[in-house]
Amino acid sequence: MAKGRFLEEVIAEAPNRRRFLSKIAVASAGAAAIGAGLMEGQTTTTPPTDADILNFALNLEYLEAEFYTVATTGKTIDQLGISITGSGNQGAATGGKMVNLTNSSFPTSAIAMEIAADERSHVTLIQQALTAAGAQPIAQPAINLDALGIGFGSLAEFLTLARAFEDVGVTAYAGAAPLISSSAILGYAARILAAEAEHASNIRLQVATLGIPTTLLDGADILPPPSGQNYFSLNSVGLAQTRTPGQVLFIVYGSMANVTSGGFFPNGVNGTLNTSSAGVSITNITNAIVTPTSLTTKSASIVLDGSASTSASGSLTYQYVFVPGGLQPALLQTSTNPKVTVDFVNGPGVYLVQLIVTDASGTTSKSAVVMLNYQPSGTTSPSQ
Repeated sequence: MAKGRFLEEVIAEAPNRRRFLSKIAVASAGAAAIGAGLMEGQTTTTPPTDADILNFALNLEYLEAEFYTVATTGKTIDQLGISITGSGNQGAATGGKMVNLTNSSFPTSAIAMEIAADERSHVTLIQQALTAAGAQPIAQPAINLDALGIGFGSLAEFLTLARAFEDVGVTAYAGAAPLISSSAILGYAARILAAEAEHASNIRLQVATLGIPTTLLDGADILPPPSGQNYFSLNSVGLAQTRTPGQVLFIVYGSMANVTSGGFFPNGVNGTLNTSSAGVSITNITNAIVTPTSLTTKSASIVLDGSASTSASGSLTYQYVFVPGGLQPALLQTSTNPKVTVDFVNGPGVYLVQLIVTDASGTTSKSAVVMLNYQPSGTTSPSQ
């Protein structure tokens, strides 16, 4: 649907401009960060205005739009005609480069181009919404796309960073739901959230299928295979996680709490919502993590390590199990030791092993299945 028509319907739904801003604020992926705990990590006790909220969202949309646009075209969004001017300190997007996204499993390049177009549209939509309501959009702050040192060196790097951006966006967007009172706006917000969830699910499926390792961003993160076990970023009752603005800024500022700049935003974000809070503690969740995730070896035994596993309630116990579909190994383990010795007692071939951890409350978590290919000298690897 045309952006102009969307704005017309939102304005018609709202009794005044301030009401309009509070509704349109949910109409972007980044705007989700304004849900429960809105003021967490902020230095002022004055509630933010609707324009403050919407401009916070615009900071995040600038970041995502620049990431996908640079990776797919080698150009920044302003080079493609998207305005980055406004109030606050305007900065350029630096770092990054066009990435070769060609692979035999997915049309990754075409998918990334679609997401890039969506994110650029989100930037323009929020700017139009603020202007239509008589508010000043913020300028794009300085963005360092090389903040993590990854994202543009290979297809795997691109998908690793895209997974992080998409999962953060979805968990943040879920926090906006309590703000919506209009059924009409909620309907549009639901459609936009569905679109963002499609982005996330597609990226996660590529990560899982291509076997790209990922690491936890914080305790709200839910990893896809091979590092995690969930294809979808949903909790145990099938719901998306949520994050506050401070928790979102903790991640994009480079995992730093109570700061106003860092990471992807070296000079901070523009607007009043600009301070990170403490991140969601990783110990708040139980998650089984084992390394390595796969291995081809000539050794008759190897050690797997589950030390990176986390507990939501008390100490963990560890149980490594044989997974049907491969040869059965001998597993030398104790329940209190995160490490296990795997003996390849059934000769050359593929062995499948999985870690199950249990915390003090009885909550369990399974790791991704570890594939171990035992090929001693003089043997031929079995065809897969």
